[in-house]
Amino acid sequence: MRLYDLDTTFTFGIHQNLTVEQVLAAYPGYVVFCVQVLDHFVLRRADVEAWQEQFPMLRQKMTAAAWARIDEKEVVLNAPDEDDYDDRDDDNYSYNARDAERDTFDALTDGQYGDYDDWGGDMDHLRDAMGY
Repeated sequence: MRLYDLDTTFTFGIHQNLTVEQVLAAYPGYVVFCVQVLDHFVLRRADVEAWQEQFPMLRQKMTAAAWARIDEKEVVLNAPDEDDYDDRDDDNYSYNARDAERDTFDALTDGQYGDYDDWGGDMDHLRDAMGY
């Protein structure tokens, strides 16, 4: 999951290389589509509510389903990740192969394939497909 804000640049899709702010100004429906369809695309409810003042078309495009997905993703985003080595206080914890694979997945995909734990694919195939 990747948290997007107004300054975040799209690294995928038809609006690649544009910021969320630029897309909201011209194509707010695309942001709503991303919220509803893409598991990795996360916005905070408070941000979207504030953005509706700045981008009036966003208010019209937001649906009940989009609000529900924002709330679902925000719960997951705020939940503690028990397997995340970065958040561990345990002095005896060591970086392992699974941690390295997760970091590699995140670096290669930049959130385009969702979360590593939900992906369940083959890293060798992913590297080959991406030219690594």
